[in-house]
Amino acid sequence: MRVAAGPRKTTVWALPAYRYLLGSEAVTLAGSGVSTVALPALAVLELRATIGQVATPAFLGQLPSTLALWGGALSDRHAKRYQLLVSDLVAAAVLTTIPAAALAGVLTIGQLYGVTLAVGAAKVVRDAAAISLLPAIVAPHLLHHANSRLGAASSVADSAGSNVGAALVGAVGAARSLLVDAGSFLASAWLVWRIRAPAPHVSPVGAEKSRASSGTSPPACAT
Repeated sequence: MRVAAGPRKTTVWALPAYRYLLGSEAVTLAGSGVSTVALPALAVLELRATIGQVATPAFLGQLPSTLALWGGALSDRHAKRYQLLVSDLVAAAVLTTIPAAALAGVLTIGQLYGVTLAVGAAKVVRDAAAISLLPAIVAPHLLHHANSRLGAASSVADSAGSNVGAALVGAVGAARSLLVDAGSFLASAWLVWRIRAPAPHVSPVGAEKSRASSGTSPPACAT
């Protein structure tokens, strides 16, 4: 007698869309870790900024967080994948202006402030869209596992980015190091672009009700 094998246990790693989202989050956090080191170093080493001027970008970077509720409302009204793509591309473009200005010899502390604000705002929109997108690509019973994996990967990426940033500032200079962060947003945009909308999740109870209403019965085990 043969007994039909039960359904395989699905894990978040089996979902391509989740892997792309996880990679996107990890690469952007690693790049942001580089900027966390490079921006203050750039202000001190190349712009001869004062202590207050060095501390200001850190404050400005957190200021857009006050728009988190607005970002959440925006993600509810518009396509989340599109918001991720746009915010990644905007952040990459804005960050690229710093090494370009440094190369031309026209970089100012005001530009650092503006770039910090713009990237911070892009991150708020991006984070809200990513949080809203996760339940759309992961089944409800896998959400806890998906969030824990996402948090662990984000912590590792953030720590690794800071270490890499310190090494890059010493090797190629603070301004050029920011190209790594810009590149991380471009890599993230590519990963987000590869995310495809999955089929709607149907719970086992919902599936049973659907079969009952259509008059069909579940497949029997082979004997």
